[in-house]
Amino acid sequence: MLNEVSVCKIFTFDSAHQLIGHKGKCANLHGHTYKLEVVLKGTLVTDDQLSDEGFLIDFSDVKKVVKKLVVDQLDHSFMAMGNEPVWETLNKTGSKVSLLGFRTTVENLSSYICHTLKKAELPVHSIKLWETPNSWAEVLASDLPDRGPAYRLFGSCECD
Repeated sequence: MLNEVSVCKIFTFDSAHQLIGHKGKCANLHGHTYKLEVVLKGTLVTDDQLSDEGFLIDFSDVKKVVKKLVVDQLDHSFMAMGNEPVWETLNKTGSKVSLLGFRTTVENLSSYICHTLKKAELPVHSIKLWETPNSWAEVLASDLPDRGPAYRLFGSCECD
């Protein structure tokens, strides 16, 4: 569309997960420092009577939404599908667990985050989630159906 602009806000969070049945090291309980890139796209606010004139969206507004819906939920938590042997123990001990109900691959997590932010009515263009400094998954918001993503049962995890 004419006169559209893209902006990006970057976040980090630390989480643990376990990929039951994975062929490699990721079958073990382990964690990552995730880097989340939220790319928003749209036209600029043009009403010169508003403080947001010239913005697509104020970065502080993006930060509030993403922190509330994603970062604060996942940071320093065990992200669970619900089939992990350690899940019950973590719940009993009062540890922070984010029960997501899907296999917590970087691919699925990217889709989940993108859908969550779309439902919050942010003008999401894409989500890129870095699991390690050299491995990421990207989801385009336009590729997700309104009902939500179809989560994959198998996927990668780079534990090196």
